[in-house]
Amino acid sequence: MRSWKVLLICGLLAALPAAWAQEDAPAAPPAAPAEAAASAWSPALTEIDGLAVEYAVHRVAQPRATLVFENGLMLTLDTWRAVVAALGDCCNLLAYHRAGIGRSALAPTLQPPEQAAARLQQLLQQQGLAPPYVLVGHSLGGQYAQLFARQYPEQVEGLLLVDALPPGAVKPAADFPWYTRLGLWLFAPAAARREIAGIHDLGERLLAEPGAFGGPMIRMVALPDPRAAKPEGLVRDLLKGVLYAEDFGVWAVDPEQAERQLDRLYPQAELRQLQAHHRVQEAAPEAVVAAIRSLLGRRAAGPG
Repeated sequence: MRSWKVLLICGLLAALPAAWAQEDAPAAPPAAPAEAAASAWSPALTEIDGLAVEYAVHRVAQPRATLVFENGLMLTLDTWRAVVAALGDCCNLLAYHRAGIGRSALAPTLQPPEQAAARLQQLLQQQGLAPPYVLVGHSLGGQYAQLFARQYPEQVEGLLLVDALPPGAVKPAADFPWYTRLGLWLFAPAAARREIAGIHDLGERLLAEPGAFGGPMIRMVALPDPRAAKPEGLVRDLLKGVLYAEDFGVWAVDPEQAERQLDRLYPQAELRQLQAHHRVQEAAPEAVVAAIRSLLGRRAAGPG
């Protein structure tokens, strides 16, 4: 391997701690939020299965549905602020931090992916947020949203994948090149290492059951402008930022081929492509809001 590649990899991985530290800092609120939703969108703590879970919830008197947001790898609740501000008048809203993120506790050992879906189900029940649920998953969170939809299909009436990581795209962590494993061990937070270690198994579970969720679904795919400057924060999105580079050796298949696997898994899904960076909910929140309202409209219209 050429020395410049080693230097590039080490430099990028060395940037991760500072980048993630910035990620944990509270984001500034949107300039003109919808007061009811934005003011209520403050984190709280509860306990599920003996472990702390950090979450934010917003309730309305007559909800059309309950919107459930799944964050991308290491992202915080604030990533959804602009989306939440636009939807607080119609729906109950819930976002949370998976194990090890924010103030959510990390389990002593690696948990099977199904446990994450079960914990989310318990959180929804604990908070009195009844179905139907419309799930919104960004990046790696898209895989967790798919898993929940498969485990509780009778409760889910819509699924929005926001530039989601395709299942089957990532190798088992044990098969990563030595320099990637070393960099993750030295620089990545424990929660990131834990989630990355589980990505392959999570993807395999999704690929094993094609057609397991056949409800209304929209897939948003970001098409970055190659002429644009790299957006601030993209480096913090490990899988589609730092580790998206071919040199890190994490990909089991070409990313475009992995996207086609999503086409086969969900033939009913509507594909929406837009020019934005990976964090579509921050770069183009209005597009995410429009997709959610489209799913809600399909629910209201009913079959046929």
